[in-house]
Amino acid sequence: MINRNVHMRDQVTNRIEMIMQESRISYMHQLEELSIAVLLVAVFLVGVGF
Repeated sequence: MINRNVHMRDQVTNRIEMIMQESRISYMHQLEELSIAVLLVAVFLVGVGF
């Protein structure tokens, strides 16, 4: 009975870690898209400037 409770607690902890990793991945993905957009705008402005 004690082992089952520990196992359930481990499952909850693992699910929380998975959710945190998913949010981290989506945050990194949004950061990547934003940096690409900024880079494209910078290249466009430099191209128009010259």
